[in-house]
Amino acid sequence: MSAAGAGQARAERAQYAVAADFFVVGLVLSAWFTQIPQFKARLGLGDGILGVALLCPAAGALISMQAAGRLARRYGSAPLLRVASAALGVTMVAVGAAPGFAAFAVSLVIFGLADGMCDVPMNAHAVAVEAVLGRPILQRMHAAFSLGALAGAGSGALAIWAGFTPLGYLAGVAAAAVLIALAAAPRLLPAAQDRDPAAGRAWQPGQRVKSRVGWSRFVIVLGLLGAGCLLAEGAAQSWAAVFLRDQRHAAPALASAAFLVFTIVQLGGRLAGDRLHQYLGPVRLVQAGAAVAAAGLCLQLLAPSPAAAICGVAVYSLGLSVLVPIIFGAVGHGSAERHDSASVTEAVARFTTVSYLGYLLGPAAIGWLAEGLGLTWALSSVFLVLAAVFACSGLAASARPGRDEAPAAAGTPAGQVPAGGPGPVQGEAAS
Repeated sequence: MSAAGAGQARAERAQYAVAADFFVVGLVLSAWFTQIPQFKARLGLGDGILGVALLCPAAGALISMQAAGRLARRYGSAPLLRVASAALGVTMVAVGAAPGFAAFAVSLVIFGLADGMCDVPMNAHAVAVEAVLGRPILQRMHAAFSLGALAGAGSGALAIWAGFTPLGYLAGVAAAAVLIALAAAPRLLPAAQDRDPAAGRAWQPGQRVKSRVGWSRFVIVLGLLGAGCLLAEGAAQSWAAVFLRDQRHAAPALASAAFLVFTIVQLGGRLAGDRLHQYLGPVRLVQAGAAVAAAGLCLQLLAPSPAAAICGVAVYSLGLSVLVPIIFGAVGHGSAERHDSASVTEAVARFTTVSYLGYLLGPAAIGWLAEGLGLTWALSSVFLVLAAVFACSGLAASARPGRDEAPAAAGTPAGQVPAGGPGPVQGEAAS
């Protein structure tokens, strides 16, 4: 088999390994979310103290994302992902075993550090695999995260119903997560795929120093777009049930179904997203996603009945589902074009930091606006975010993997790579 053929075969196996890591992160995070009420009761935490505790993993993740970019550039995304994905499950056991608030808070910070160390190399490695394959795969990777989130939510609910302690349940999830991560580890691409051979060497006279690889205007603008998309997701996940209960007088069980509907539709949209990416191209898919999400939000806010409002949540989720993976791809492939393949991890780290702030602060911002304007008008502010995403959709052009390697054949749909693909990127054959 030729070197190019061997590289393609290796990348085909690697995409399933990366999907397994996305699944692990979704599983672990969702499992933790289901146990928060249990911890609140067991440790006797008030709402304010619990709110402080819930900031701890976010703080840890934001810190480790910066280090993750540098470490992945120096050693490659694969080695870092192998360690971090296994460590994520282990740190969750420490959370479950915390005897008091102080240990609980410290263990949550460590848990967040591991989460941040996973997020950056996980997305960077998916970009590397996508570049080798020459076709979009990021939608399916994020679909694997959604599938893991559904598995965590379902197993967590069953564990509470069956009377499992948080420690017992989290230990079981951790064991499953570690086994999946270890099984996936050997199938990742070699470290040389996105490692910078010059990282860590002493500077030599006359050596050119790359600057602003991470905090470039390109990354910051895309980070703000990502923050807007995650703000829109967080608004639905945090406030849709409240809107249904308070504004449409839905029964509690029906209102709580909004999150489940959002997650299931998001999974379905991402499973179809890669084919849509190939057919429509990244720019038109971003425009379509923003427009569909705006239509869904309009239906949700104007619907006269709870059932119709939940239909609006479903349409809203469908539109949003494709946006974040495309923007991740634009960051990764755009950074590789502007600098080199080793710069992708640092760019992804900066992008993740900015976009993650939107997910953290978005639900709180909706709450602040709702205090003065009412919840309906507060949620209406998301239309401005979706309009900005639509207007800036041209930046998604960089999300097309291998777009500079070979032009599309005549008659090929926008964004689709011709049969055979562009071939492996530089460094693929190194192992």
